[in-house]
Amino acid sequence: MGLESRLTSLNKKLDKKMFYDFADINKKEKTAITKYIERMELTYLLTPTTINIQAFINEEYHYEGVMIVTAHLKDGITETDIRVLEEVIHRALPHPVVITFSLQNKILLSTCMKRLNKVNKTNVVLGTIHQTNWIDGEMSNSVVTPFLQSLQLIHLSFINFYEFYKDIDMAVEAFQNTDTIGAFKIIKEDEEREEQKSLIHQIQETEQSIARIKTAIKKETQFNKKVELNIKVQELTRDMENLKNNVSKGE
Repeated sequence: MGLESRLTSLNKKLDKKMFYDFADINKKEKTAITKYIERMELTYLLTPTTINIQAFINEEYHYEGVMIVTAHLKDGITETDIRVLEEVIHRALPHPVVITFSLQNKILLSTCMKRLNKVNKTNVVLGTIHQTNWIDGEMSNSVVTPFLQSLQLIHLSFINFYEFYKDIDMAVEAFQNTDTIGAFKIIKEDEEREEQKSLIHQIQETEQSIARIKTAIKKETQFNKKVELNIKVQELTRDMENLKNNVSKGE
């Protein structure tokens, strides 16, 4: 992000006991923290006193700063375990958080927009959690390079911490969507983003339908029905490609 040229890295250890004692976690979440986190640290804490960005506070949002947290993981962790850990960390820490999960020579970033709980202002309500794939030297530069460039400070909004963090979250979401649409594309206009989400949802539903039909084909014994199912797969595949083309064109 270019933070190292502006700030000194804190590398302050975050004790697991803090999550056990003060975060509202269940047995499954505690087990995941104990079993799969080698070390967790606060890498950077961005506040108005450390970087030229103002807080954003109203009845719904409380963005006084941004935490950059690194979680060094142990071998054997699964995607399900990652989802458990990221939710715990986002829920437990007060500021919006950029989590960097580190495993061997790979990293995975996770972000989540938060808003205040209307009943209890001391608690936060999590929005959609977004995450990248694992990033390493073997990943396609057509995805990784524009993604990393989008996270550079010069490309992020300095209006306030809400806009700053939202830019990061949209970049991570765009990376996540590359699995579906095949390209890295950040959309900042709310209406266009909603249209894109709708198209991506349709693509994912179509992919699931294709997978179900392919499973049915393997089990089908009648030749005629196999042919019918294969034709349906071809039709759905064409529909899916058209949807992907619409997303890439922004239609």
